[in-house]
Amino acid sequence: MFTKMDRISRNVIDFLTLVEEFEHHEVKLVSLKEEINTASASGRVMTTIMIALAQFEREQISERTREKMAWRATKGLPVGPPPLGYEMHEKRYRPLPKEVEIVRFLDQAYLETRSLDQVARMAYQRGFRTRKGHTLTKNAISCILKNPAYIGKISFNGETFQASHDPIRDQKTYARILQSLERNWFHKGSGRSKAKLYEYLLQGLMLCGYCQGKMVPRTSTGRGGRRYHYYICNRADKTAGIDCGKNYLDAVEADHYVLDYVKQLALRDDLVLKLCQEQDTSFAESLRTLRRDQERIKARLIENQREAGNLARAIARMGPKPPRAILDACQELDREKAELEATLSRMGDEASKLEQTSMRVELAGKTVRYIAQILSHDRVTPALLKDCLPKFINYVIWRKDVKQPTGRVEIALFERPFRGNDGRLLREIVEDLECRAPTALGIPRLP
Repeated sequence: MFTKMDRISRNVIDFLTLVEEFEHHEVKLVSLKEEINTASASGRVMTTIMIALAQFEREQISERTREKMAWRATKGLPVGPPPLGYEMHEKRYRPLPKEVEIVRFLDQAYLETRSLDQVARMAYQRGFRTRKGHTLTKNAISCILKNPAYIGKISFNGETFQASHDPIRDQKTYARILQSLERNWFHKGSGRSKAKLYEYLLQGLMLCGYCQGKMVPRTSTGRGGRRYHYYICNRADKTAGIDCGKNYLDAVEADHYVLDYVKQLALRDDLVLKLCQEQDTSFAESLRTLRRDQERIKARLIENQREAGNLARAIARMGPKPPRAILDACQELDREKAELEATLSRMGDEASKLEQTSMRVELAGKTVRYIAQILSHDRVTPALLKDCLPKFINYVIWRKDVKQPTGRVEIALFERPFRGNDGRLLREIVEDLECRAPTALGIPRLP
């Protein structure tokens, strides 16, 4: 249900795809202000025309906005919010003294150190933050150093125009900064681009044990041109270790450790049995709790209906003009009834899903052994390994004490073990692996 057609989509292809998906699941579209009939050919044509008009309107607005921004840029007027160091005054940028100090400090610090990491730490030690109070990350500092607005220029759509505001950085300093940034990029390169040289199997699964944030892949080059592949906390990488300690982990060792763990798990029928039993117990307890909550909601719904009936009888006795307080009480009961019914419906869906999660230990063991067979096959590709791991691993946490040379890897299966990340049942995962693996790897199907 939606208010108007253009609220659900302003793209004809997206809307038709959405209608087809709804019809597949026997879901009907309802608009509060328009008549929609997708059952007949004429109705589909009219609906498509309405969406096409909405798409035309959206595209026209975009074109006008771009034209207006281009016109402002050619006149030297701002085309966006003011960067750090400026404020908006009469539709133009005006230098903000307290922030100008920050920009000039970043310029001087970078020209002295030639390192974004060191500049980020120095800015943090001086108490410099973003306007929202966040830490100045390396990316934010790099954008400030490269922004042509500080030399009195406006950049738009790949072109640069003379601006109407006063510069706070001279051309010579700006040229030296760009030259240094380009030199560092040429010598050091990008850890992100180099990271593509190795297939990081745990990408998207590895979490930092300090901040619980994502650990991202990086590649660095050591002496002699040797490449080192590792995972690093994304927050630590962005803030030069300020918001989170520099948490590194060798990617090759971590990937091999997790693969070995899965292979060992396939040989431990007792561990697989324990995991299934624990999960069944957890599901049973969750189901009992959900049933108790359902009974409580049903009892309150019955009480709501009783109170609504009493108010209706009272209003009938009062005549045509009952007190406003009585009418407000009726509306409140109606609102509460709708919320209770929606909650009861949602709980029913959750209970139905929990009842379907009863696990078969034998099939679970076969699945783990099957996956282990794929992982250990000599013809398996890294891309296939990377695709298989998220099917039964939820996340991997790397915890390391700063004072110790070693750390601990924690591997967590899905909250519903042996279920896919999109909620597919175990049998569906097995069938998916059976369809792909035998042809690609020559592995026999499960009996």
